[in-house]
Amino acid sequence: MQEIIYRQVDAAQPLNGRAFVLRITLILLKLALAQIVCNLLITLTGVGLLNLLFYAYAVALLTGFMRDTVAGYAYTLEDGLLLLERKLGDSTTTLVRIPLERVVSMREVRMAEHLRTTYRQVTHIDPASGPSRRVRAAFVLCLLSARLARALAGRRAQAVVGHVLVYDEGGRLRACTFRPDAKMQAALADALGERYGFDERMTRARVATLHARALERAFPALYPFVDPLVKPEDVRWAQEEMARRKEEKRSRRQPGKQPARQDGATGADNAQAARRRRKQG
Repeated sequence: MQEIIYRQVDAAQPLNGRAFVLRITLILLKLALAQIVCNLLITLTGVGLLNLLFYAYAVALLTGFMRDTVAGYAYTLEDGLLLLERKLGDSTTTLVRIPLERVVSMREVRMAEHLRTTYRQVTHIDPASGPSRRVRAAFVLCLLSARLARALAGRRAQAVVGHVLVYDEGGRLRACTFRPDAKMQAALADALGERYGFDERMTRARVATLHARALERAFPALYPFVDPLVKPEDVRWAQEEMARRKEEKRSRRQPGKQPARQDGATGADNAQAARRRRKQG
C-alpha cells in the first residue's frame, strides 16, 4: 500500500430544519413558474414538445440540489500518485487516477478559460472549478460579439475558481480542474517541482481556431496563447504602407510642388503676396 502524503475531503453540507424547507419551497416555486411559462409557450406556438424544456429544467434543478447537499469530493496525494474522487453520500467514485510522472503542469484556472479550445477532454472534478452557466453562454456569444460576451461574463471572468492539472494519457494531453486547499497545494508543489505553476500552453503550437480567436478578442488577458484574427503589428504595417503609397501618388501627380508649410505666419505672408499680385495684374 502506497503512503498517503495528504488527503483532502470536501464533504457535502446537508440542509437541516428551516434551511431545508426553504430550499425545497424555492425549488417548487421555480418549477411552478417554469410550468406556467411552458404552458403559455405551448398555447402560443402549438408546439407540445416545448414541454420537454420544463423536464430539462426540473432535472437541472434537482441535480444542483443533490450536488449542493449530497455530493462531496476527496483528493488523495500518495507517493507518486494523485487520486481525484467524487463522494455521493457513503459511496465514493474515482474519477481520475494520475501518476505524478505524467503530470505536465498545474496552475490556477480562471472562470472565463475555455479549456476545451486546447484540450480535447476536460474533467471538472468540482463543478465550481469550471465555468458557470453564464460564462458558458458567453463562450457562445463571443462568436458574434466580443463586447456582449464580456458584458455577459461580468467582472468575475478573471476570478480564480480552482486549479487545472494537465497530464499525458496515451500521448494526448488531458486536463482536469479541482479545488485543492492550501495544504494540498503545498504538497503538490513539493511533488511536482517546476511543473507547479507552469503554463505549458506557451510552449505549444498556437491555437488558431475560430472559437479561440473569438475568445482572444473577448478576453484578451486570458488567452495569450492564441493567434488573433488581425495582429496589432500587421495593422501598424498596413497603416504605414498606405501612408507611403499615398505620398508616392501625390509626388507623381505634382512633382514640383513642395509640401505646404505649417507655419501660420508664413502662410499669412504668402496670402498677402498673392493679393498684391492680383491687384497689380
